[in-house]
Amino acid sequence: MKKVDLEIIKPKDDTGIKSINQDHKALFNYIEKLQDIVNQPQDHQYAISILESFITFFLEHVIKEEQLLHQYLPDNVVEEHALLHQRELIYLDESVIKLKTKLSSHNIQTIVDELNSEFKSHIYRYDKNIMQKLMSLKRKIN
Repeated sequence: MKKVDLEIIKPKDDTGIKSINQDHKALFNYIEKLQDIVNQPQDHQYAISILESFITFFLEHVIKEEQLLHQYLPDNVVEEHALLHQRELIYLDESVIKLKTKLSSHNIQTIVDELNSEFKSHIYRYDKNIMQKLMSLKRKIN
């Protein structure tokens, strides 16, 4: 899988935003782990635990990110972003069920492709925009 630059914004000294950027990299590491086992039938059983770990990490990330956003952005902006997180969590839950029902290379690859597409769009479109708003507002405050 091709490595992508996930530094959506280059903060000078904002540890909150740096932490969010690090989380984004970690999310793609989970997707890479899933991709790595697609063609390893003997390792397919690990796909479920990787996906469950992904969900746990994503939940922690969502809480951290939404708390940060609530400090600076209007509630309606944060709530809209929270809805995106909820849709992604639903997809992740459905993906675990799908793998528990039929564990196959095809299903793992389908999930990998969807997660890659969804999270690239999420991070490069929504998070980049929202983090730029956040940085702008923080500069005005300071």
